[in-house]
Amino acid sequence: MSEPIVPSVHPDLRRHQENMIAEVYTLRGHIHTAFGYSIVNCTLIEGEDACILVDTMTSMDRAEIVAAEFQKLTDKPIKTVVYTHFHADHVSGTQAFVSEEDVASGAVEIIAQEELVDHVMRDVGLIAPILGRRAMYQFGMRLPVSDEGTVGAGLGPPQRQGVRTFMPPTKTFGKLYEGETGGIPFEIHHIPSETEDQCAVWLPQERVLLSADAVYESFPNVYALRGTRFRNPMIWAQGVDRLREFNADILIPHHGHPVEGADQISDLLTDYRDAIQFVHDQTLRYMNKGYTSDEIKEVVTMPTRLQNHPWLGEFYGSYKHSIPAICVGYLGWYQGDPITLEPTPWVERAQRYLDMMGGRETVLARARDALHGGDAQWAAELATWVVRVDKSDAEARAVKADALRVWAYNQKNATWRNWGLTSALELDGELDQAGGGMVLGSPDQVKGFPLSAIMTVMTVRLKAEESWDTQIRVVFETTDSNEGCALEVRKGVCQFFAVPTEDRDATVKFNRPFVLQWIFGKITFEDALAAGNISVDGDASVVSTFLSKFEPFNEATNISIAVR
Repeated sequence: MSEPIVPSVHPDLRRHQENMIAEVYTLRGHIHTAFGYSIVNCTLIEGEDACILVDTMTSMDRAEIVAAEFQKLTDKPIKTVVYTHFHADHVSGTQAFVSEEDVASGAVEIIAQEELVDHVMRDVGLIAPILGRRAMYQFGMRLPVSDEGTVGAGLGPPQRQGVRTFMPPTKTFGKLYEGETGGIPFEIHHIPSETEDQCAVWLPQERVLLSADAVYESFPNVYALRGTRFRNPMIWAQGVDRLREFNADILIPHHGHPVEGADQISDLLTDYRDAIQFVHDQTLRYMNKGYTSDEIKEVVTMPTRLQNHPWLGEFYGSYKHSIPAICVGYLGWYQGDPITLEPTPWVERAQRYLDMMGGRETVLARARDALHGGDAQWAAELATWVVRVDKSDAEARAVKADALRVWAYNQKNATWRNWGLTSALELDGELDQAGGGMVLGSPDQVKGFPLSAIMTVMTVRLKAEESWDTQIRVVFETTDSNEGCALEVRKGVCQFFAVPTEDRDATVKFNRPFVLQWIFGKITFEDALAAGNISVDGDASVVSTFLSKFEPFNEATNISIAVR
């Protein structure tokens, strides 16, 4: 009998998470920042007769709690909403603060950088199924909130998805937006850093800087384990340099506590950007010596002054999981050994390794020995080869699950902990897969997306193997919002046209409510046509054939992460 695994939390992670107590901080008497109510902060700037809201929380349930707290402080209406960037935790609770009617009438403006919607659609459309599944692991969304499971996200309390909405911006800008609400002048500066559309809000009269995600109370997440495009560290460091130029008296990050005092802010920002550049420069230094990413991780360590910095603990980001991303960002995935160009197939390779190591029983025995000897990492690596040969091998899965739990309980990084414990649940067959693999998000989110963005997603839903002989072009037009675009299936490829083309095989006309019903499987094209909910100019059977070439939007796919 193996000894039971005792749940625990790394003491540094426990201290870090216990410091995230929900509280509204009021600065300058009228700037209210809600900290610790979710993974992200949001800030209400109270003017003479109206307010500016910067970011809107991660979900409606969290946003409603914060909205109630703000209402205790002021009853002045919100007239301006600012999205600092596209991440869902910053844009998903808008309807808790302002109504759709007020936004539609122009009584409330929503301002964002011009690329925000495109970035939203990439994450909730083109790569939504895999990104959503991986985010579940990163944030430990299926884990109990306890020492046995998740204790937080590294940037805030435990993350739970909740009900998300999306209200698109009514005003967009490129580099700089200047405005005034409630007698308060404000500036929104485009400062690429963690994301390409990242923005900071500057209150010039009061020298208050809202830095969004350019800085947060953890080592920066140069690479997000859930998956992200390359975050160029030097663009991020230069973004922090832009923040330094403001010489702010108050800094309000949206993942961290407010900081007061120009000298303290200057020192913080300098150290933060130096940590980013250090990892970047040292990674490139060793890349240029021919080191691989795994080798670089073993030789690059943070200098003591940065390693022990209170805002640079590796609770969310980590230089060890940033280094491989930097290598790929500059050189791509290929590290130079041609054996990786066309390797022995995964399962076959695993079987050959098992045979060489003495077979399944020997490898599992060695894995158990490693686990009992305190080497959970090696135990998990060994068990992986057995699982890879036979995914249904319950004994091998159990050994790897135990090893990952022991490993995870020793991690200071909340993301690593959450990922390890969620993977153990998957290996045990106890992971709740509900909602995994969905495309586009909830109906409340989708109704705020432009038609062109929704239809673009169809290009990556094409069943190419069923379309080798198909060439059909269909135009899609809405009757209530006057939107239009076209798609062409052309022998295994689907091309998107942002503007309806004159050359077409058919035109489908419908209203926006139909889009939601169709996407979420409430009605089929054929049933809607029969009911008169849509109309077709051209041969309706051609449209039916066209649509049959695509995987459905609402298809939930069970995506394995650890069992592979």
